[in-house]
Amino acid sequence: MTRPLKLGLALFVGLVAGVSVGVVYARHTIGVSFGWMSQWAAVGTYAQLADFQYQYADEPHARAALADFLSFAEKLRATGHVTDPKALGFSVARTYARLAVLDRHSGNTDGYQSDLAHAQAELKAAGSPHSSVEDVERSVNQLDSHQ
Repeated sequence: MTRPLKLGLALFVGLVAGVSVGVVYARHTIGVSFGWMSQWAAVGTYAQLADFQYQYADEPHARAALADFLSFAEKLRATGHVTDPKALGFSVARTYARLAVLDRHSGNTDGYQSDLAHAQAELKAAGSPHSSVEDVERSVNQLDSHQ
């Protein structure tokens, strides 16, 4: 074998190996990115729908929409395929804060306290530095003033 033929063969083998590794790596990263994007879209859309019903529907429909979102989030967690548990935790905490507002308006103090505790637990699990009872109640008061 001549020197140019050896170099050509080495270049060809290196190119094939590089393309193979690149395809495997791209498939993995694109697959992970697709999973994140599709989950963000699903959670975001569902949370936005629940928020619209919270803002514009009557109390029973708002409560039902928020409960449906919480059920969806729990089913998603049960699958074990949550790509961004922190973002999901914040969405769930916001939903519990909205339920707390509804409970306060209806005079359900037990439900209010329970929703505050759930929101606080979700924020702690998501690693939020603002997970104290005072922070959660401040969020509830802000939501209440915008409703």
